[in-house]
Amino acid sequence: MKRAAYLIVFLAFLVCYFTTSPDYLSDTTTYANDAVLHAQGREAQFWDFGHLLWRPWADAGDLFLGAWFARSFGDTPQQAAARFLIATNFVCSALFLLLLIFLLSKVASSAIAAAVTFAISCTNPFLNYSHSGASYIPALLFSLVAVCLLVEAAERKEHSRWFALLAGISFTIACALWFPFSFTGLGLLLVLLLWPSPNYGANSRAIPQANPQERARRLRLLATFLSSLAITFLLVFASGAAAKGISSASQLRAWVSDSGHGWSQSKTALRAITGVARVAWDFGGDTVPLKRWLFSDPYNPVDLRAILFSMGWKLAVFYLGLAAMLWALFKRSEPGGDRRDLLLMFAGAGLPLLAFAIVLFEPSSPERFMPVLPFAGIALAAVLETSRGHMVASACVAVLLVSSVVVNLAQKENAGDARLSQARARMEALNQAVQPGALVFVLTFNDDLSGLPAIRPLDRSLLTSRFKVSDTVEMASRRIQHWRAEFAVRALKQWAGNHEVWISERMLASRPEARWLWVEGDDPRIRWSELPAAFSGLEFDARVLVGNDGFLRVAETEKNRHRLAALADTGLRQSVRARVGAL
Repeated sequence: MKRAAYLIVFLAFLVCYFTTSPDYLSDTTTYANDAVLHAQGREAQFWDFGHLLWRPWADAGDLFLGAWFARSFGDTPQQAAARFLIATNFVCSALFLLLLIFLLSKVASSAIAAAVTFAISCTNPFLNYSHSGASYIPALLFSLVAVCLLVEAAERKEHSRWFALLAGISFTIACALWFPFSFTGLGLLLVLLLWPSPNYGANSRAIPQANPQERARRLRLLATFLSSLAITFLLVFASGAAAKGISSASQLRAWVSDSGHGWSQSKTALRAITGVARVAWDFGGDTVPLKRWLFSDPYNPVDLRAILFSMGWKLAVFYLGLAAMLWALFKRSEPGGDRRDLLLMFAGAGLPLLAFAIVLFEPSSPERFMPVLPFAGIALAAVLETSRGHMVASACVAVLLVSSVVVNLAQKENAGDARLSQARARMEALNQAVQPGALVFVLTFNDDLSGLPAIRPLDRSLLTSRFKVSDTVEMASRRIQHWRAEFAVRALKQWAGNHEVWISERMLASRPEARWLWVEGDDPRIRWSELPAAFSGLEFDARVLVGNDGFLRVAETEKNRHRLAALADTGLRQSVRARVGAL
C-alpha cells in the first residue's frame, strides 16, 4: 500500500503539473538575468541576503548546462538559466511530495498520508511555484528534510546525533535559499523535543517528557542540532557577506534591509486575513473586488454580496477548517494522557512566521506562509487519522482540503490563454512602431505587457526584442514615494542614449477601468488623479492603437526635457529630505 501511495501521488503531481499554468513566478527572470550578467562580469545583484544561494545555483546551472540548453531548445542565456531554475523546482517539488508521504505515514495510514500530500501539492503557492524558477520550493524541500531528520533522531537510538547534525545543515540551506524559513525554527525545536519515540516492546508510543533518560537524550540532540545550525549558518552567511564585500556593521544592516526589495505595505494585519488563506486558496482576481469594497473605491464600486459569493465562502471554509484542526489537536487523546504536541509544533512554526509577515514584511504574497506546510501536513494527517474522536472537526478539515483542490486546479487549468493572445497583439503592434531599445512604461505590473513575460519566461513569442517594459507605479513598495522622479530620470537617460520613451495611454484616462486592476486607496501614498496630472502635460508625437488600448511616444522636445528635469530635481530633494529625517 505504501508503494502504491507514493506512485499515485507522484503520477497525480505530474498530471496537475502539466495541465495547469502558473499565474505568478515571482522573480524567476530576475534571478536568471542576474546570474547571466554575473557570469559575463557585468554589474548585477548576486549575493542577496534573502536568497543567498539561489543566484549562485543559477550561475552554476548556466555554467554546466547553459550551452546544452541553447543547442537543444534555442534558448538565450537568460532563458537557459531560467530553464535550469524551473527544472530545479520540478525535481524539488516531486522530492518534497515523496518525502512528505514518508513523514505523514508516521502519524496516519498510507491512504490518509497520500490524500493530505496530494492536497498540499494542490495548494495555491505549491502548485504555482512548482512551475517557477524561484527558491521557495527548494527551500521547502530542505526544511522538510530537516524535519524528517529530527523525527528520525527522536525515534532512533542509534546514529541519532548524526541525524540531528545533518538536520542543522539542511535547515541552514533552507534559510540560505529563503531567509524567512528561519522563523519556523521554533517548530523544528519542538519536533525534536516533543515527537513521540517508540516504546520498545510495546504497541504504544512513549512520551519523551515522562522518561528522564529520554528527556536527557533529547536535550543532547537539541544541543547537537543547535550547534550544527549555528556553525553552518554563520559560515554560509559570513561567506556570503565576504563575497558581497561587506566590512562594517552599517553595510551588514543595509544588506539585510535591501533583501526586503522595497516592500512597504499598509494595514498588514487586515491583509493577513486573506494572506494566510492564500496558503490554501487561489483567489485569482477575487481580492481586487474585496479591496475595492474595503477602501470604498469611487471608480469601480463593488457590492458586498458579490464579494461574499466570489470569495467569502472560501474564507469561511478555510478558517472553519483551520479552527476545526486546532480544536481537534487540542482535544486529541493518546495513550498516556492528553497530547497537544502536534498543536505546539504547528504553533511554534506558524505564529513566528505570522508575526514576521505582519510586523516586519507583508502578509499578502502566497509564498509568505509556505514554510508552515510540512507542519500543517502533520497536523492535518493526524486529525483525519483520529476522525472517530471528532467527526465534525474532521469533516470540516476534509471539506477544506477537497474544495481547495477542486478550486485551485480549476483556477490554474489553462490559465491566461486569452490574456496571452491579447498581450501578443499589443507586443506585435509596438514592435512594428518603436525603435530598438525603446522603453515602454505601463501602469503597474498587473499590465500583461509587463506581467506575462515574467510568467512565461521560456515562451519565445513574448520576447520583446525591440523594446523594454517597465511599470510606472509599484504598489506596496517604497518606490511609490518617488515614482514621478523615477520616471523622469529613466526617460532622460533613455534620450541620452538616443532611445525612445513610450507610455501607456491608460495613464492619461480620467478614471481607471475595472480590468486594469487599479484599486483606489490600496496604497494611501498615491491617487489615480495624480497619474493624468503628471502625464497630460507632456507632448507626444506618435501613437500605436491596439483595440481600445493605446501607447504614446513622448516627444523629445525642450518643453518635455524641462518638465522631466524639474520632476527629477523635485524627487531628488524629497529623497534627500527623507534620508535626513531618517537620521
